[in-house]
Amino acid sequence: MSSIVSIEELELDPIEASDLRRWLSDEHSRGEPLSSGYQGAVYLYEGPSGQRIIKEALGSGLQYRIGRSMLRREFAAYRRVNGIEGIPHCYGLLDDRFLVLEYIVGIGFRDAQLDHAARENFLQTLLQIIQQMHAEGVTHNDIKRKDNLMVSDTGRPILLDFGLAFMRGASRESLWFRLLKRMDYNAWIKIKYSSATENISDADLKYYQPTFLESGFRQWRRLWRTITLRQWRKMRVAEDSKVGKKNKP
Repeated sequence: MSSIVSIEELELDPIEASDLRRWLSDEHSRGEPLSSGYQGAVYLYEGPSGQRIIKEALGSGLQYRIGRSMLRREFAAYRRVNGIEGIPHCYGLLDDRFLVLEYIVGIGFRDAQLDHAARENFLQTLLQIIQQMHAEGVTHNDIKRKDNLMVSDTGRPILLDFGLAFMRGASRESLWFRLLKRMDYNAWIKIKYSSATENISDADLKYYQPTFLESGFRQWRRLWRTITLRQWRKMRVAEDSKVGKKNKP
């Protein structure tokens, strides 16, 4: 049975929608965003039905129009995967401007202290989430990003941010969709083996197929780090931190 939720079920309760509109119109009530970037700003709203994550596009002119378009696509992706445990429930796109999502308490995967058994269980569950997501015609494309993978208070995976998601068309899988599926599985492998792909078990080898896109991205990332002197700046920050600690009374 498909996990897709109908459009009607995504509509917000009128009382909550009204309260949310009032909250969004008051910058003082809204406060500072939890995060912001090229995809938009993210806020935490606490209303009559509990806490919600609110995402909106930023900027003006062309930047804002692109952000709104990306938000609509993200909403469409969430609509397909609603019902998959481990992916926040989407309550709707309020006024075609504000993406309203379930708030789930968790900690970043990189910061979580999981023992071996808990980690293996976490990763196996994450694989199942990825498989369910693909079955609904959605690829995530940014699973490895540190802010996108959380551990719930029960130790289960939480997969966030479908801003870069890709959706399969109504016809059979395209070559592009199959390629992006491979990239999701490759990301899972790199998380599981901490990028030490030479240690992949025989059972997991079927999930790892490097793509030309990933190779190209790695080359671009190395070039970008060289251009921006990232490694030099990181060393300077580390040195300044050491000096600061030495000078403390």
